[in-house]
Amino acid sequence: MNKMSVDGRVARGQRTNEAVIEALYDFYSEGNFTPTVQEIAARVGLTTRSIYHHFPDRDALVVAVAQKQIERHPELFVAHQIKGTRQERVEGIVTHRANLFETVAPVRRSALTLMHAIPTLQVQQTNLAARLRKQLAHTFEAELSKFSHTVQSEMLDLLDLHTSWESWDRLRTWQSLSVKRCHQVVTELVNNALNR
Repeated sequence: MNKMSVDGRVARGQRTNEAVIEALYDFYSEGNFTPTVQEIAARVGLTTRSIYHHFPDRDALVVAVAQKQIERHPELFVAHQIKGTRQERVEGIVTHRANLFETVAPVRRSALTLMHAIPTLQVQQTNLAARLRKQLAHTFEAELSKFSHTVQSEMLDLLDLHTSWESWDRLRTWQSLSVKRCHQVVTELVNNALNR
């Protein structure tokens, strides 16, 4: 087989992978967080055998979707320290969380239904939570450093809770708040936690 044939096969394989990943993401966006491989195959015009040729099992496909999201939005997953006045830092944190959580919502909701069975998803979510907490600690170091270690830890716990996916999703899903209103609520909660 010549190089051109090999390159063409590789390119087709990559296009197929992308199509399958996009199809699964579309299912998530539509609210179907556990589509079957048969449903995914039908959407992209493939057989289930073709899907399994590219992904060894359904779990591998789910992980691939989560990884693709990280690759598409690396700036949201890095969680850099935010600098500036306190108001600028609070605004920066809340804006970062709003952008992150709105972007990851479909995949995150699916991950919650599957995390117990897919260790890789557990690791991804644990690592992201740790990075977001560290971002808070660095961003609000000036405010936290005024207190004892015990109080710092308590304040960080509050900040972590108020800026978490769980809080954001509750406001958006269960309380049906707009992104703008969620932003206002989380901003107020962060300021209250820092005003200790």
